[in-house]
Amino acid sequence: MTPGGVVDGLLDLMFPKRCVQCGAAGGWLCEPCAGGLRPLPAQRCPRCAAPGPWAAPGRRHGAVRRCPECGGRDLAFRAAAAAFTYEGPARALITACKFRALRSLADDMVGRAAPAFAVAASGVDLVTWVPGHRDHQLERGFNQAELLGRGFARRAGVPYAPLLRRVRHGARQSGLDRAGRAANVRDAFALREDVNGVQRNLRRVIIVDDVYTTGETLDHCAQVLAHEGLEPHVFTFARTVRATPSQASLDHAVQKERCP
Repeated sequence: MTPGGVVDGLLDLMFPKRCVQCGAAGGWLCEPCAGGLRPLPAQRCPRCAAPGPWAAPGRRHGAVRRCPECGGRDLAFRAAAAAFTYEGPARALITACKFRALRSLADDMVGRAAPAFAVAASGVDLVTWVPGHRDHQLERGFNQAELLGRGFARRAGVPYAPLLRRVRHGARQSGLDRAGRAANVRDAFALREDVNGVQRNLRRVIIVDDVYTTGETLDHCAQVLAHEGLEPHVFTFARTVRATPSQASLDHAVQKERCP
C-alpha cells in the first residue's frame, strides 16, 4: 500500500466517509445521490463534447448547426469527452476532492467514470494529465488530475506518464470568464525536460483533468503536445453544460409562465 493509501485508511477509521452530496454515512456518494449523476449525452459536438446536434468545427451538414462553444476556435486537441455533466453529485465530488483535500475520493471518481474513459481512450498510446498548480498541490498534498489520470490508465490497461510541466503559475481559474482563463494559462505549460523525443514512440495521447469548463487549460496543454507532433485528446470526469440560445429562451418562457 502506498503512503497515501495508508493515510487514507487511517482517516477512514477516524472519520467515517459521508456522502458529499447529502451527508449520509457509508461512502463518498450514497446510492440515492449516485442516481443523480447525469452521463454526458451521447448527442454532442464531436470536437468539444458540448451536448447538442452540432457539426464539427468548420463543417455544416444540412440543418446541423456549428457548435456554439467551439465554433470559430482553433482548438489543439482532436476530441474531448467526459463522463458526467458538471452538476449535482458530480460537482459535489469534484469540489470535495479539490477543496476539502479528500484524496481517496479520486478512487471513487475513477470507478464511476472508468467505462466512459475506456471508450474515449480507445486507440490511445499514453495517458497524461494537466500538471498541478504549485500552491494548490502544496495545500492538498496531491494533484487530483494526476490521481484521476493514473487511476483511469490502470483500469484501462493503458501506459501513463507525466508529459507536461507548469512554467508559469497564474491565479485560480474558477471565477474567470473564457478570456480571463485563456490569459491565465497562456504560456503556462511546457514539455517536461525528461521526455524529450517522446514523439518518436507515441502518437495519440489523452490528457486528463477533473472538469472541462471553457476548455482553455486543456487546449493550452494540448498545444504543447501538438507542437511535438502528437495527436492530443482530452477526457474529464465532468463537463460544464451551457444552455443553448433556444434552450435558454424556452427555460425563460417556462419560468415566466410559473411566476404570478
